[in-house]
Amino acid sequence: MSDGPEIVEQIVTRAGRELEEQQYQPSGVEGVEVTEKWGQFMQMALNGRLPDLGDVPEVDPQVRALAEDLAVIHLPDWLNPAGRKLAEPTTVQTQQAPRIAQYLIDRGWRHHPELETVRWRPTPGGPPGVYDQGLHIHPDEDGNWPDPDPEEFYDISDIQVTQLEDGTWAARHPRDLAFQASTKSEAYAGLVERIRAKIEEATNG
Repeated sequence: MSDGPEIVEQIVTRAGRELEEQQYQPSGVEGVEVTEKWGQFMQMALNGRLPDLGDVPEVDPQVRALAEDLAVIHLPDWLNPAGRKLAEPTTVQTQQAPRIAQYLIDRGWRHHPELETVRWRPTPGGPPGVYDQGLHIHPDEDGNWPDPDPEEFYDISDIQVTQLEDGTWAARHPRDLAFQASTKSEAYAGLVERIRAKIEEATNG
């Protein structure tokens, strides 16, 4: 009876051999060990003796601008030609945006502002980046892009008031605002006051 599987051939890759050869040592932080090479690198960094990388080429401004647009894309309602809504607004985060941007520029893609029909604006004083619903705007008849009025962002008609399990009422607005009170009218009024403060803050800058 065999004591275990028979090893016919053992293959050790270069990466595996290098991993085996690495000697780990205490880092000074409990439970954390590092290789000697890593320790040497960190010591050089602390002493300001890292090797000179030479002149690092600047990123093409077109690539940088496209990468910034691709990193977080705020999509508006998706409508078919008949105006029927196919999807709600959503936000998409793009992995490796700089790499994709470089590839698209190499493929010949360019930004033509004169062809734009929609732009996204962040909510004044709202949550940052990916969590911000923002607002999509369109050019006026003269082709200008006027900033929307703060009241467009904080439209009180978007308030929803619901009763909670404990009997209290909660008023919520899509701009990440909420107010809870013992009655429905108090919850609504409290949220309206918060919205008014937000509008005033955004207007006065």
